[in-house]
Amino acid sequence: MASITDPGTDKYSMAELMVIEMARNLAECDGKVGVVGAAAAIPMAAIRLAKLTVAPNLWWLCGDSSAINPTFDRLPETSAHPRNMVGAEGKSAMMDVLEMGLRAEWGFGFHGGMQMDKYGNVNMIGIGPYENLKVRGPGSVGTTWEISIENSYIFFWHHNRRVFVEKVDYISGPGFLDGGDSRWRVAKPQAKGPTYVYTPICVMDFHEVSHAARLYSVNPGYTVDDVISNTGFELILPKNVPMTTPPTDEELELLRTRVDRDGVLKKFRLTLG
Repeated sequence: MASITDPGTDKYSMAELMVIEMARNLAECDGKVGVVGAAAAIPMAAIRLAKLTVAPNLWWLCGDSSAINPTFDRLPETSAHPRNMVGAEGKSAMMDVLEMGLRAEWGFGFHGGMQMDKYGNVNMIGIGPYENLKVRGPGSVGTTWEISIENSYIFFWHHNRRVFVEKVDYISGPGFLDGGDSRWRVAKPQAKGPTYVYTPICVMDFHEVSHAARLYSVNPGYTVDDVISNTGFELILPKNVPMTTPPTDEELELLRTRVDRDGVLKKFRLTLG
């Protein structure tokens, strides 16, 4: 049975920790144009926080609302919410958004999935035989842009063996395909593949040569063994796996007063198992 993840402290929630770790890593994207999908409150908050801290020159488009550079301080729970237009610098037509993906103009982006395998391939199609799916997903939606986005990031609300599988049932978001250099048979040359995978209990990255998933850090409250026992493929394990750096007081203050004044991130149901 799934349990709600807990960082072992009442100073911050696991969703706040995920947001802050995402924001830190967006420093590498400063000056680039990015996008988020629909159920994207966590990466939306991360981009807002990154613009206030390590990446002030980010440009981003907020999914279904098409808001450009929104500056909300009350975090919407979806990118389709009209609140995303608060303080936005403009609005883009959805056709223009789609064309940016087709023209490989996105510098960074976030997406999730129903399944992910050890090479970062993501499935949003469904579970089981296509003619008789056990669970039907929302479809490929924006995950197909994975072949053209320069820096992509994957995130999940849940960590278990049903999500992290040896082989996905379908590939809607191509990661590193079969590993090695197989990705670049179909991907744009500048599209680096997924950089990090954020889950409620850890952060993963990918080996530089094999491009298999590697454990990057373990979130407070959990152990390497917790990650291994709840992951359905074999992770590459460095000799020493660090703990994900906890939020600083300054990061939490900015997040709670400039991004999420309503405390949406304290209520997120992120699970393990």
